[in-house]
Parts: sequence; C-alpha cells; structure tokens
Amino acid sequence: MISSRQLEYVRAVARELHFTRAAQVLGIAQPALSQQIRKLERQLGVTLFERDHHRVELTSAGAALLVGAERILADLAAVEEEMLGWAGGTRGRIRLGSARGLTVRLARVLTDFGHAYPEVEVDLREMSGEETTDGLIAGRLDAATVARSRRLEDARLAHRALDREPLVLITATSGPLSRRRRLPVAALDGVDLVAYPDGSVVREIVLAALAAAGATPRFRFETRDTGAARALAGFGLAAAIVPHSVAVEPGQPVHVVRLDPEPAWTPALAWSARRRPGPALAAFIDFVSAHPALVAPNPTEPAARAPSNADRATPRSL
Repeated sequence: MISSRQLEYVRAVARELHFTRAAQVLGIAQPALSQQIRKLERQLGVTLFERDHHRVELTSAGAALLVGAERILADLAAVEEEMLGWAGGTRGRIRLGSARGLTVRLARVLTDFGHAYPEVEVDLREMSGEETTDGLIAGRLDAATVARSRRLEDARLAHRALDREPLVLITATSGPLSRRRRLPVAALDGVDLVAYPDGSVVREIVLAALAAAGATPRFRFETRDTGAARALAGFGLAAAIVPHSVAVEPGQPVHVVRLDPEPAWTPALAWSARRRPGPALAAFIDFVSAHPALVAPNPTEPAARAPSNADRATPRSL
C-alpha cells in the first residue's frame, strides 16, 4: 500500500522537477529520495518520472498519481486541522485564494478575523478565477473568493454568494470622459480601454456588456491587475472598467463614470464540497459571509477625485 510519505515525495519531485531541490524541500538527502522514488516505481510497476542528467519530467502515470496524491494529502491535512480544532478550540491554517479586485476589501475582513480567531493562520494568494477553482478542486486551497460564474456549478465545489458589486468606468480626471457621470455602454465604441486576459471573469462580463451594446472599443493594454488598470486610466492612457471598490481605493486620482446598462459582478466564497469544513474553515466561512466589508458599496453619483499637485499634468485624451 502506498504511504502518505511516499505521496509527499512524489508531490515534491513533481513540483520541483529536480531531485536535489525536492530533497531540500523535504529535508532529506537526495540519494534517499531517489531511492524511495525507485522503490515506489518498482512497487507499482510503472515509471513515474523520466530523468536524465539535465531534466526530470512526469510520465503520464506520474501525472495520474500526482492528482490522487494532491487530493489525499489535502484530505489528511483537513482531518488533522479538524482534530486540532476539536482538541484546542478554533485553530489551524487556511489556504485562501482571492479573486483580483476583491483583495482590498478582503484585507479588512482578514484583520477582523485575526482578532476574533487569533489561533487560525490565513495564507492569502491572489489568483485568477481559473487558478482558484482549480486549486480548490485539487486541494491546494481550502477556500477562495471568486466571481460567480459557470465554474461554481461544478458539483465538487460549494459556495456562498457575497453581495453584487457594480462595475464602473474609470478615466483620467481631465479629458472628454471626465465631464460625464453616466455613459451608455454603446458610447464606448472606439474608446481606448484596458483589457483583462483570458480566464478573468471580469473580462467575460465586460465583453458581454460591450457585445450586447454593439460597442467595439480599442483594447490598447492588457493586465491581470485591476490596480494596474486603475493606474493606466488615471494617467490618461486608456479607460478601464473595474469593480467600484477598486475605483474608489487610494491611489492615482481617477474620475468614476456609471455605465448604462450597469454591468456587475457577484463575488462568492467557495470551498471543496468533498470535505466537511473543519472548525477553523467553518468559522471562516460564516465570518466572511456576514462581514460588512463584503457588502458592496452602491454609490448614487460618483464624483471625480481632485488631483494632487503631482498629478496636474494633462493626461492624454481617451
């Protein structure tokens, strides 16, 4: 029977694709690691890794074993966390993925959660929607804030919806669009816009809104980071469509324009449906679902931010 230690060895080599580095991660000698992998290959009757003096690669059998290893090791970690919670109150570690555009609002939640549950450690990683759902399914994440989409219909995932948040257009504080407070989406035809890469749910929402309005903008920049999109818009290089919470956060001054019809995204907190949440994760799910920082703002008339002295240079027209 395969042991959990052997699965840890396979996972480490698969992640590093280098026996010496994997041995260092595991805290064992490289010859001992190589011996254990060869022993497992003989035990299973398959080759898990192709290796020569220059490279290490997973075989098809190795890739299949890695999927099971990730799931089993995540289950073992979840069981250990649950037992720690039952033994000593709510304690443990939560590996949390965060959708880009929600991290700023999430920071306040994590601060308050840390005060309420000081024995629970939260490791936060900002990811795309595809990365978070893949991480939850593979067991690399315990929970994730994601934009609600078809990906959450996967039976392997459970989720709770957070509040809807409008997407708004942001521009420089001077220029043609800086005099507008509302704008039809159709008016974005031919306007320079910041684009988001494939895999971004915000990208999908924006493209659908533009297509429905018959607008074809010019996508001049592409970024994964809504903060970078905000900076590009603030300096007048292109307009950007971002969650409202991103538009009003501190940084380069921007002018906020409401769109008509108004696109919106609905974040959600997701976790694996295959494993019962332990005390720490269960407490986190309830805490996040009720926290006021994740109740989306609903501005009535967003106004332009006044530029500082350092920002008074005239941006390029959009």
